[in-house]
Amino acid sequence: MSRIILAGVAAAMTVLLFTAPLQAQPDTAPKAVSQSEQISILQNQSEEAYAAGKWVAFYIANMKLSEMHPYEPDYMVNIVRACALLERKSTAYHYMLLMQQQGMTFDFDSTEDTAQIRDTEAYEYINMLLKNAAGTSGVGAAAFTAPGTPADFRAIAWDGSRERFLLGTVGEGTVMAVSADGEAEVLLTADDENGLWAISGLAVDVKNKRLWVSSAAIPLFSGFSPADTNHGAVFELDLETLEIVGQYNFPVDGLKHEPGSVAVTDDGHVYVINRAAPIIYRKTPEGDQLEAFFASPDLLALRDIAVDPDNSRVFIADAYKGILTIDPVAEQAALLSGPETMNLGGIESIEYGNGMLFVVQGGFQPQRLVRLELDASGATVQSVAPMAIALEEFNRPGIGTVQGENLYYIANSGADDAKSAIIMKTPLDAGVEAAAPDVMEFKKLMDTKRQQKKD
Repeated sequence: MSRIILAGVAAAMTVLLFTAPLQAQPDTAPKAVSQSEQISILQNQSEEAYAAGKWVAFYIANMKLSEMHPYEPDYMVNIVRACALLERKSTAYHYMLLMQQQGMTFDFDSTEDTAQIRDTEAYEYINMLLKNAAGTSGVGAAAFTAPGTPADFRAIAWDGSRERFLLGTVGEGTVMAVSADGEAEVLLTADDENGLWAISGLAVDVKNKRLWVSSAAIPLFSGFSPADTNHGAVFELDLETLEIVGQYNFPVDGLKHEPGSVAVTDDGHVYVINRAAPIIYRKTPEGDQLEAFFASPDLLALRDIAVDPDNSRVFIADAYKGILTIDPVAEQAALLSGPETMNLGGIESIEYGNGMLFVVQGGFQPQRLVRLELDASGATVQSVAPMAIALEEFNRPGIGTVQGENLYYIANSGADDAKSAIIMKTPLDAGVEAAAPDVMEFKKLMDTKRQQKKD
């Protein structure tokens, strides 16, 4: 295997690009502290420091946590609290403003820790902006519904050959075709004959008449057997007949496996994420098996994958770390960098098209859709445009797919008691570029407040 050092957004990170099968290594040496263990240690230090009134230690622990997880709002909130308790107003306002620029929402009046920094117009203005960020904005409309519990749907793709959306379920392992008016038809169901389990990823290749399905043997699947634990595969189906023409199992390498989202390029490269371990697997057009393609111990919660059709870029979404961009040819990778207005926390879904990424942030507050315009290299974000924020139908929006000029996505993945999934659509060109607060608007607001006090 080859080993290369690559730069990320916050710090350098070590990654592996695999050219040979990955094998679990014998435990013969002392284990290094993993990033998750480091985070746990720092979180304990943060809690202990706060309880003891050691504000500097509280500040330092959360600064370190924020460096490791730059998109996590709790750490940024704690930094503001620590600065307020230390009466470092300018630093507190800086982080409040950074949160606002990234689209976060929070009311710092809700904690007494900020009492010592509230006596300024700057605090009032920035905190007002942070509270207002929770408001509804942008564009989105219900397109159709699909029968079933919203959380049961883990995969969605547009099938141009059928002019239908394909949705995959976990519980019964079904592939369902749904028309734009909500008419649903079950095309395929997991059983002993086809060997499918829970459907966790779908990718349609109309040109080559193929449907790629990733399937995982997980306890949520109704037909799960403990004997199937850790089993998973990518299935190649004839798009028209749905006959299985290939099955590519995850390698027997002693590692945990749970296949997730799958993506295919125009030339037939198939990529699939492993949700149980931070590894991306690939099947090349001429290959007959899945191989470990990329791994990084710094990735903690893989959620989705998207590819440039020409196989020049692979994009990996991690709920904590943001988006990793990989150049398969040059064997280089880095976390996606961008302006201060960019926050890529809580991602549930990413789609790529025409030099842009369309991101669904169901785990972000406020829940939103964001468009990222990339530079020519595909490694840097030039602009961030919120497309839809905190819409009434939103209940942890999740998986999505691009069809025509719209992004279609399940809007209510978090609604456990719902009888159907709401599929919404938002135009790809919706929203405007996020920008820093307008200084002149701030001045006007303060002048108005002063005049009101005089009156």
